[in-house]
Amino acid sequence: VEDHVKNFRPQCLVLTGPPNVRPALVDFVSSFTKNISLMICGDILMDNDKSVVPQHNIEALVKWLNRRKVRSFYTPFAGASLREGTHSLLQATGLGKLKPNTLVMGFKTNWQECTPHSLEDYITTVNDTFDLNYGVCILRMMDGLDISEEIECEDDAASDEVPNEQTRTVFQTKQGKKTIDVYWISDDGGLTLLVPYLLTRRKRWRQSKVRVFIVGDQQNMEQQRKEMVSLLRKFRLDVHDVIVMTDSERPPLSKNMKRFEETLEPFRLKDGLKEEAAVQELRKDCPWKVSDKELESLKPKSEKKVRLNEIIRRNSKHAALVLVSLPVPRTDCPSVLYMAWLDTLTGGLHCPALLIRGNQQNVLTFYC
Repeated sequence: VEDHVKNFRPQCLVLTGPPNVRPALVDFVSSFTKNISLMICGDILMDNDKSVVPQHNIEALVKWLNRRKVRSFYTPFAGASLREGTHSLLQATGLGKLKPNTLVMGFKTNWQECTPHSLEDYITTVNDTFDLNYGVCILRMMDGLDISEEIECEDDAASDEVPNEQTRTVFQTKQGKKTIDVYWISDDGGLTLLVPYLLTRRKRWRQSKVRVFIVGDQQNMEQQRKEMVSLLRKFRLDVHDVIVMTDSERPPLSKNMKRFEETLEPFRLKDGLKEEAAVQELRKDCPWKVSDKELESLKPKSEKKVRLNEIIRRNSKHAALVLVSLPVPRTDCPSVLYMAWLDTLTGGLHCPALLIRGNQQNVLTFYC
């Protein structure tokens, strides 16, 4: 069977680590891949002492997936870094048509406390994935994804008589009549619209309504809305409502912009009044830090991210899931600033948020 838009499926390599440590990430991807496409749980081993996973551990994790009714492969892989391990897994996993085309990973919640190398490793992984022509999804949960500490506490408290129950996640419960809100800021080939469509085919999400938010202007609002509704109908996507955001170009509230700047404060180079030689020395010692010039040149983009977050928090208070177009990493944008953008876009939400971007490959068929 040749590759064609009609038989496209999101085939996912999911960076779960040991799958039982990030059950929400496993459950979320399984909810739109089960029975229709490929899912591989990738576990990159960066600890030299654990470069080989014992066979009984692999079997235990596969049993955990089977008990959870998740149809997925589990692949441990030794790598010097997240970037190296992901790069190798993307190229080595799968066979023939059963190869991943989308990378799914968790949001790096500790980006402000981690080492500069760890942050750079995370962002370059996203960058490399785009370069290899894969789609990227980053899932963020309000309470984080990693439950390793909870597992350790349970293991300490559990007795021999009481078996360990599986951890339940929000993706295992019925979502009722809540909404799935899609903020479609840029065209990525259609993956951003395909994932919510696949979710609503599932029993737990069947009653959920999909709302699509697009950027527009006040004068042509109704025309833009009609055009989008017509386009979605041609794609045969069951969308409950299309909402045109006419206020996305307004400047953000000063208190929110101030909060964003305070987040970046520890990572500022503060080179404004220093001589060029001193600046170069600082840059050499701390290449990950953001210079005043970079911050100023990218300020309009930062303001847009803060403003979009204000709109998302206002419109999606009661949503079951929020999907937002993932910005592509820029060569002139420092890793810290890019991470601050991702943090800002999905901050303050009480529901899971998915930053998503396809690889510009068309994944939806157009029906005339």
